[in-house]
Formats: sequence, structure tokens, C-alpha cells
Amino acid sequence: MKKSLIVLLVLGIATLGLAKTRHLGNYSYINTDGKINIAVNAAVAAKNLNRTYLPFVAYLGTDSKITAVVNRSDIVLIYKGKTYHMPTFRELRQNYHRDVMDMTLFSRETEHIFPSDMSKYQFQTNVDFFPARTEGNIVPSEMVTVSDTLGVRTKLYFKNPGIKKGEKAILKIRDSKNPDINGEITITF
Repeated sequence: MKKSLIVLLVLGIATLGLAKTRHLGNYSYINTDGKINIAVNAAVAAKNLNRTYLPFVAYLGTDSKITAVVNRSDIVLIYKGKTYHMPTFRELRQNYHRDVMDMTLFSRETEHIFPSDMSKYQFQTNVDFFPARTEGNIVPSEMVTVSDTLGVRTKLYFKNPGIKKGEKAILKIRDSKNPDINGEITITF
């Protein structure tokens, strides 16, 4: 009886460990446990930790029958217990001039987001928190709306808090009006 209980306990702990962020390969991660489903390509950030700002490509959607409105301020990076907010679009443009190069670097990386649970969403093509200077047809967004069928692919930038190779940070996202609609993902650099 004790042996069976121990086996069940170990299986339960292993299941909880797998139920969080999953590594898809090449610094790509996914977590669909929250009401907001998140996948992140962090390859360029992880391979360029000496930069002032760290670039990510995030894919967002929600669970069934949920719609979320996410403002720029609703997305934070938590590193060593401290919370970091994204810069404004204007601040990034004034202080960082590598956004076009970041797009080139992302295009050279093998992305492992697809196929995954994110394949079910139709991604909006006209919204992005940080469109690159060469993406003139996309207006910088202060907020995005996602649902169980309509997702968003957007670039995220955070001022580099001094992350080192092998360290972890948590990306948290919540709905602007209902904090119970949220999601998070752990990124290992």
C-alpha cells in the first residue's frame, strides 16, 4: 500500500512539473495552463544577452470561450523577484536602433512554436506592440485582443536587467480588466 501511494505521489509531482512551461527547442517555450496561452521565441534575446533591450516574439491566445484585452502595461518580466515593465514604443525607438536587425536574426532562427498548441489560432497581422521600422503597414498597438480562435503574434522588448546565460525569468500576462484571466511562462536563457 505504501509503495503504491509513493508511486502515485511521484507521478502527481511529475505531472505538475510538466503542466507548466514546456521547452520546444531553440529557446522557444509554451505554457497553455493559464487562461491566456503563451508561446515565446526567446532565441535572439538568449543569444544576445549583452544588449540593452531583450527582444522576444510572443504568441498569445486564450482558452475556450474567453476573450482577453491585454494592454502593454499588463505584460511584465519577473527576474530575481523584481518586476520589469516594457518600455513605451517611443522610448524603445529613441534608445534602441536594432529592431530591424532583430527581425533579421529572428528570421534566421529555427522556430519551434509550430506545430504546437498555438497552431489552432488565426493570428492577427496588423497588430504589434513594437513593429520594426521596416514594418510600415503595422501601427504600434497599446493593447491587443485575443480569444480562443484569434491570437496575436507580437514583439516584446524589456530593458535588460542583467540576465546571464542559464538564468530564468518569468513573463506574466493578464487581462486589463480581469486579473483572473492570465498566463505566465518561464524562459531559460
